[in-house]
Amino acid sequence: MKTRGVPDFLLLFLTALIVGFGITMVLSASSIFALTSFTSNGCSYCNGDELYFVKRQIRFLLIGIVCMLVAMNIPFSFYKRNFLLIALGSFIMLVLVLIPGIGDYTKGARSWFKIGSASLQPAEFAKLGLILYLAAIMAKKGEGVRKLKSGLLPPLMVTGLFFLLIVVQPDLGSAAILLGSALIVMICGGAKLRHLIGLGGPVVTIAFLGYIALKPHALSRIDSYLNPWNDPGGSGYNIIQSWIAIAHGGFSGTGFGKSIQKYLYLPEMHTDFIFAIITEELGFIGASLFLLVYLLFLLRGIHICLRVKDTFASLAGIGVVSMIGLQAILNIGGVTGLIPLTGVPLPFISYGGSSLLVCLISTGFLLSVSREVSRQKLEEQLKKQPYSM
Repeated sequence: MKTRGVPDFLLLFLTALIVGFGITMVLSASSIFALTSFTSNGCSYCNGDELYFVKRQIRFLLIGIVCMLVAMNIPFSFYKRNFLLIALGSFIMLVLVLIPGIGDYTKGARSWFKIGSASLQPAEFAKLGLILYLAAIMAKKGEGVRKLKSGLLPPLMVTGLFFLLIVVQPDLGSAAILLGSALIVMICGGAKLRHLIGLGGPVVTIAFLGYIALKPHALSRIDSYLNPWNDPGGSGYNIIQSWIAIAHGGFSGTGFGKSIQKYLYLPEMHTDFIFAIITEELGFIGASLFLLVYLLFLLRGIHICLRVKDTFASLAGIGVVSMIGLQAILNIGGVTGLIPLTGVPLPFISYGGSSLLVCLISTGFLLSVSREVSRQKLEEQLKKQPYSM
């Protein structure tokens, strides 16, 4: 029976550090909103409980930890054998969520399944499903992927279908993350860049124009990015309030729990704009340390992917790291005004069950790959130092 290696301790430790910090920041960022929303807006689901959001996030976290441990203990070869079923399941979810009566229409998008008091966002799971599919196809085709018609075109068409199904919800942020991580997997798998640009460019352009048609205020979001002071009380309000939070934090921050902007000045303070609250309360020093831990997590994931000998495991791991990294870049870039706001959560940190679950399951896959790396290393050591009586 083939032995299993041990999971990467450093990656596991960094994950625990990040999610623990995330729970702490959800507590700080959401408490005022949860406490006041019932009395000011008649929001019955919070019932004036300042711990409402953090309690829910802890429940999601516990489920996510179980899922991560299960994913970690499943050999990566299982995902390699069943990639098609996983991808097909996530694709069906993307189709079903668009059907009225099945998908829940909230905040201008049909992107969620409503399950009791909880919501499930299939786009989050579709990212992982597509990554596993592309990694398996790229590994199987090998050098054949450099051929356009027989090699690259089929996986690119599948990627386009996933991408367009998310765009029509509409959810351009999730679609951009899915497309970006998919392209990285294909490039690392040997696809020619000129093929990807030539075929993918028109699809992205059409999708962007379609997004604007489905969501007319998308243009105002771009305008607010270019000059938010044109409409400081309207389209530019969110980013201006985010800047105020960041500026208020200064070098050392106001102190944990002492944010002013979370007193209903900054919208979505516990979801999309939680990084602004982190920067306000912990300052430049705290935000920099947080980003350093984030960077170490991503670098450790890349390190694991480069050391594993199996092509599928390496490509899928690179896709997972890319997905988490791109989502963090889009969130932090939007909050700081470096790029237009996309409305994507900060991985492991923002309040939201679907994002947290997928991030932890994806980390579980990386830990499964790390066990293979450990096994390979153990076998190499045994070959160099054979057991002797």
